[in-house]
Parts: sequence; C-alpha cells; structure tokens
Amino acid sequence: MNLYVDVGNSRIKWKYDGMDEAMAAGSLEQLSQQWNELKAVKLQSAAGSCVRSRSLADEINELSQACFDMPVVWQSSVAVACGVTNAYAQPQTLGVDRWAVLIAARARYPNQACIVVDAGTAITVDLLDASGLHLGGVILPGARSMLDTLNRAEQLFPDANRDLHEFAKSVSPFASGTQDAVLAGIVFAVQGGVKAVIEQQAAQINVKIEMLPIILTGGDSTMLKLDSLQTQQVPDLVLEGLRVLMENGK
Repeated sequence: MNLYVDVGNSRIKWKYDGMDEAMAAGSLEQLSQQWNELKAVKLQSAAGSCVRSRSLADEINELSQACFDMPVVWQSSVAVACGVTNAYAQPQTLGVDRWAVLIAARARYPNQACIVVDAGTAITVDLLDASGLHLGGVILPGARSMLDTLNRAEQLFPDANRDLHEFAKSVSPFASGTQDAVLAGIVFAVQGGVKAVIEQQAAQINVKIEMLPIILTGGDSTMLKLDSLQTQQVPDLVLEGLRVLMENGK
C-alpha cells in the first residue's frame, strides 16, 4: 500500500490505498498522533505535495521515517507528465496542488476538455483542453480569506468562525444586517467569480459550457452554485493526482 500526503495552507490531508476517506490534521502534532496509531500498517512508499514551508515538509518526512520507515517523495510541477502539458513557461512555479488536480482530472477525462475548480484558502480555476494541454487558469481569494481580511480591517465579526457553508445554503441578496450583508457579498463573489471564469474558459475552446465536465474539489467547493452545468464533486483530488503520479512512476 502507498501513502499520499497533501500539505495545504490550512490542513494536512492524507490517505493510503484502501482507505475510503482521507484524514485531516490541523497541526503536525495531530498528524503525529494519527500516524503513530498506524505503525502496524505496512506501507511501501509515500508521495506528497506541499504548498507550505520546506521546513514543515522536512518535519513530515522525519515523521514518516519514524512511523513507517520510509521518506515522503515530494512532488513538484514539471513541463509534462501523465498526459498533461503545463501552461507555465517556468513549470515549477505552478503550485504543486494545482498540478496534482490537473493530473487527476486528465486521468478521469483522458480525451476530453475539462475544468478543475479547487476552492480552499484560495480558489483556482484551471482549464485542460482535449489534448491534455493546460491553457492556464485563475486564482481568486477564497471565502475564508475574504472574511478574515474584512474582519481584520473592520472588526465586524466577534465570532470569526461563523460557518460560511451553512450560511451559503440559504444566502439572500436582501440581507437586513451588516454581518449578513458582508457574508452574502462573500458568497456571491465566490459563486459569481467562479462562474464568470468558467464561462470565459469554455468560450476559449469553443465548447458549450453545458457539455464541459467541471470537477469541484476543496473544502469550500460545496458553496459553489453551478446549476445546469456538468459538475462532479471530488473531495480529495490532490491525493488522487498524487496516486496517478506514483502509479506512472513520476
């Protein structure tokens, strides 16, 4: 069995072959507790992506050595892999999490154009054409990032941990209080921004937007309203991409 590790901006997610759902850790200490309970599991190799500091990656690597007697092979973005061609002139500067979800998307739709939306601390919207060419994408601020920024500037929310996901389920453009008005603005900004990007990306490749597969991933992807479009929710697309890369010897 193989282990896959996604070190994101706010959480560390991981799973190994055979697990139904990924586990999440909010800190290295929590990850250590989780992995120490798995010492009896026989793992062959580990692949990871890290968008945080090199020092944290090194600490996770040491933990993997201690718990499983193997290092984590940290992936990086390259020019071409697994049928995907990177749009960036300097391929390594594309975030490795974005690279991994593109790899996973291509494996799901090997001969078809598709869009990947990864909604987390930041929201990325990337387009692959039918040949596997990455045509680039957009990075938007995530919902929580917007809320945190406004709260630091205006101190509007004594409870900064208010559940945006629950709020988004019944969001209204007719808020009757400042806090609800700000939250509604954030939700509509996220939903409208993503929809606008998708529409322009679909037009770029001359594909009817209703016919274009759109993969949604990331913790805030359930906030997106893309009614009538061909969407698919995949919670752990980065981990899936790491698995594809490992299976192809990358």
